[in-house]
Amino acid sequence: MNQLFPSPGGPGPGGRSEPAVPAGPVLALRPRRLTRFDRGWALQTAAGELAGLAAGPEAARRLRARRGFLYESAHNRELAELLRLRPEEFGRVGQLALGAESIRIRGEVVELTRPESIDGFQRLTLLARAARESGLAHLDRATVRLEVFTSPEREHVRRLHDVADLYLNPATAQDCLRRCPELRRLVEEFEREGWLPRFSMADVTRALACLCAAPTPYLSQLVSTDDGLDGLWADISSPHYQALIHPGVHAVGVLRALEARRTARQALAQLPKTARAGYGRLVEDAPDLICWAACRHLPLHQLHDERSTTKWDRLIDQELPAWTVSAAHDYIARSRHTGLPHPAARAGGPGLDRWLQLAGMSPGTAAGRSRKA
Repeated sequence: MNQLFPSPGGPGPGGRSEPAVPAGPVLALRPRRLTRFDRGWALQTAAGELAGLAAGPEAARRLRARRGFLYESAHNRELAELLRLRPEEFGRVGQLALGAESIRIRGEVVELTRPESIDGFQRLTLLARAARESGLAHLDRATVRLEVFTSPEREHVRRLHDVADLYLNPATAQDCLRRCPELRRLVEEFEREGWLPRFSMADVTRALACLCAAPTPYLSQLVSTDDGLDGLWADISSPHYQALIHPGVHAVGVLRALEARRTARQALAQLPKTARAGYGRLVEDAPDLICWAACRHLPLHQLHDERSTTKWDRLIDQELPAWTVSAAHDYIARSRHTGLPHPAARAGGPGLDRWLQLAGMSPGTAAGRSRKA
């Protein structure tokens, strides 16, 4: 296994190989693939060959890294776990960028003079730690991709990497939705029907949660905040997401849900200000709880049934507003009789336990049941 030269490495405790502590100016690699491009070199090499590069407490300074190792980083913890359990997956996403005074190719060996870390010091440190804990043979199951830049290009590339965040569009939870096959199918349904969607995915998610047939308002409460929406969208394989977006969901049901939630919220908006004072602040703090309760009167199991003979338009336009106002008065009365501080006294509005209490459910048992929805 090639290390930095000269190498004092040898078997570690328990007979495991330890990564060499960098003691010289040359890093020798035997890349599995080597490609020359206009600005530098691209290499694919066994992860174990890089394990000694960031060994030792002075690694960040020696390699001119932008920052030291982030011990408390959740990202680093996830990568460390991946490297421990599935090292072959470690190098499949992302790559390292190294600088060097010069690069020399001698047969199958590539020598980098005075290597530096331009980007990827966190991963290099994780490799050094993994080598100490699991041995180099474990790391050789991982192939790492790296680019190498020599002077003067390396300083230019280093400056670009230092401000790279300015050029990146960070991924959002909503980006995950593009991979959802059920949403793609829904879009095709809308297109076939000639309907031009004029609503956001946030509106769709909250409307479907409001009219979900689950026995508790858990999903509606979950998506009532932006953080809750992001948490739901970030994992389209979760049971919570699939309780709302599944093969049984159809465009006609989405439109019914959107119209029902819109109508119910309009009914709440028309309540007089006096009704929304004091404990009536519940109308402002948890409108979807009241909408969820009012929508229990609808035939929810027929929501996506295109052949349903139910007069959905009549129920939504003529009946739902009254159901909503009645639910609002009922829940405000329950809030007053609980003896708990009214919602205005609680930062962030009422949480799930309060929703369940107002719905006449035990927070302990009902919350557990709803999380299975």
